[in-house]
Amino acid sequence: MESYNDFMKRIGSFEKPSLSISTQGFSPSKSVFQKVDENNFFSHFYGDTIVFDLNSEEKERILGIIHTLYAEAPECFCERLDDKTLHMTLHDLSNSPIKENVLAEVTSNKAKLVEILKKHPITVQTIKMKTNYIINMVNTSLVLALCPMNEKEYEKLMALYHLMDGVKSLPYPFTPHITLAYYSRNAFKQTSAHKLMECVSNLNKGEFEVILNTKRLVYQRFESMNHYENTFYLTS
Repeated sequence: MESYNDFMKRIGSFEKPSLSISTQGFSPSKSVFQKVDENNFFSHFYGDTIVFDLNSEEKERILGIIHTLYAEAPECFCERLDDKTLHMTLHDLSNSPIKENVLAEVTSNKAKLVEILKKHPITVQTIKMKTNYIINMVNTSLVLALCPMNEKEYEKLMALYHLMDGVKSLPYPFTPHITLAYYSRNAFKQTSAHKLMECVSNLNKGEFEVILNTKRLVYQRFESMNHYENTFYLTS
C-alpha cells in the first residue's frame, strides 16, 4: 500500500491552487469523445463502480461550485451532470461504450463483490476528508480533489480500497475526487481557458470537510456518466 507520506507527496505534485490547462487553448482527451456526443450531451457508456454517496449538505456546497463554473465558463463544458450523480468513487471497475463488451465483466464483478463482503463484512464507520483543490483530471473532466484529514483517516480509506481490489485490481493509484463537470467536445480558445483558470483560482480559496460514511457506500451500474443506478449498499 502506498504510504500516507507518499500519497500526500504524489497528490501534492499535481493538486495545485492554479488550474493546470494549456493557456494557448484547450483540447479534450479522447475519453471525452467516448462519453460525450457531437451535441455535447452524454453518450451511452456502460459499466459498474463502487462509490460513496454524499450527504445533502455536501451536495449543496458542491452544486454551488458547479453552478459557478457553468455561469462563468459554460463553453468549456458539456451537458451539466444531474444533481443525483454526485459521488466520490472508491474504486473503478469496468467500463465500455459498447454494452455487450462489458456485460460479462459486470456480472463477474458483482459476484466477486458479494463473496468478498461475505468473508469481510464492512463495518459502519466514517472517514473524515477535506476538499483540496479543483483540478484538471487528465483533460477529461474538472474534479474536486479530496484528501484524508490525517494518516488514520487515510488508512481507513485505503483498507476499503484494497478490499475492493479483490474485485478488480487497477493499474493506477487512487486519487480521491468528486467529478464536477466533463469538458466540451469542442476545443476552447485562450480567452476561455484564462476565464476558467481565474474562476477555479477563486473557488480554490476555500475548503470544507466531507464525511464519507460506509452506510452510503454503494455498488452502482451506469449507462452514461449521467445515469447511475444503485444495485446494493455494501453495509446492511
